[in-house]
Amino acid sequence: MTLEAYDPDRLDALSLRVLDVCGRLRHVARVSREEELPPIALNDRKALEVLARLEEWVHRVEAELHRSVQKNHGRRAREMRTKPTTA
Repeated sequence: MTLEAYDPDRLDALSLRVLDVCGRLRHVARVSREEELPPIALNDRKALEVLARLEEWVHRVEAELHRSVQKNHGRRAREMRTKPTTA
């Protein structure tokens, strides 16, 4: 598995793509509700599997973010201790 580097802009682009899909699904729900349509029969197995994998991926992303923040705080604390003070 190849790891891809995600900077804040790339993470934003990915999240906006997910939000676009969510918006489209919400539109389907709204129109179905407004038009008082009967329930739509859908095969949702694959969609639910993808969502579950996405949720797991986001959990790993959050864990990596937490590790990076902790590491960065440690580095910054060490820098503060070694900086010469000016009086």
